[in-house]
Amino acid sequence: MAIVAAMAVVALIVVVVGLASLAPKSKPQSVNELPVANFVFDVNNLTVEFNASASIDPDGSIANYSWSFGDESLGHGAVIVHDFADNGTYTTELTVTDDKGGKNSSKKSVSVSITVEPAASGPEALIEIVSKDNWTVVLSGAESKVREGGQIVSYAWDFGDGSTGTGDVVTHTYETNGTYTVVLTVTDDLGATNNTSVSITVTKIWVPPVEPPEPPKNNAGPPGLLHAIEDHEERVDQNEHLQNSLDHLIINLERWLDKHADP
Repeated sequence: MAIVAAMAVVALIVVVVGLASLAPKSKPQSVNELPVANFVFDVNNLTVEFNASASIDPDGSIANYSWSFGDESLGHGAVIVHDFADNGTYTTELTVTDDKGGKNSSKKSVSVSITVEPAASGPEALIEIVSKDNWTVVLSGAESKVREGGQIVSYAWDFGDGSTGTGDVVTHTYETNGTYTVVLTVTDDLGATNNTSVSITVTKIWVPPVEPPEPPKNNAGPPGLLHAIEDHEERVDQNEHLQNSLDHLIINLERWLDKHADP
């Protein structure tokens, strides 16, 4: 009996193994190849455009692009633009996930900084009162300032009395006493302008006319003047003597005419 039972077990094992060998074999599952993460970037001041279009998946497709910009900010997408808050160098990491769940990452250092030059400042007008002489003033704008490498191309003056002028140094004569507001406007080679003003008070000092000196009396005065006075008195005396002689001649002539007149 024991022998029969043992043979039955062996026969059963043989049948099971045979049946197993006759069953169709299943195909082994293929191994998923991981994607390749790759990206480029373009920096413009603090703004950076990231592009992960160069990433690939050898046996499928990439389903997700995840970004860590290194400033505690995150993003998603094959192409993305990010604005950094400050100048610096940031480690940006791209993680790609394929359609089978496989992942791969790539890191790059990104340096950003503000490189836009500040706008050039305009000129600064300055007025110097060089001199004042009665109503005439001399003014200078030569000390006006301009940015480094620039130059002032125009000095325009308004003298406050309706008159104008040009040039870095000017001379102007007012017509009356008074206080005038002078304005200088300067223009640099980029067309930027600036102006400033100053108050000027002008006064013309009145000088009385000089009276001619009286002729000296009692022979006082310089010798030349005394000689002229003496010569004048001598001529007056001569004229009086001549007049007297002429008057005497006229009287005698009238007497003679009366004497010899016809009866």
